Amino acid sequence: MKKIINVTPHPITLVSPTGDVYTVEPCGVVINAVPAEIFAGTHPSGAELVMTTFAPCPTSAAALVRLEQENPGAVILGSIIAAQAYPGRVLAMVPAAGFERVPPAEKRMRDDKFTTF
Repeated sequence: MKKIINVTPHPITLVSPTGDVYTVEPCGVVINAVPAEIFAGTHPSGAELVMTTFAPCPTSAAALVRLEQENPGAVILGSIIAAQAYPGRVLAMVPAAGFERVPPAEKRMRDDKFTTF
């Protein structure tokens, strides 16, 4: 069984390929990122268009190094924003089949497939 570390502030309900449902509580460390806007052009209406990127936050980056050192080979599961800021190190969740468009409290996420950037 793989070790999954939850670096979000809320519990995550996961589903295994065999249908086992379980919850991974937050580990106590929240991995954050810093947004930055890049000019992407001007819309025909005159509105400015930007692309938002996410960079590591120094405090979170240090915490992530510690988590990785203390838990080699663990899946570090975070937000889609954290996954963008720490590509390949923090992974984002993929909904289980049938749970793609349900309220957050009802979400079930796969434990065998993750999003990376």
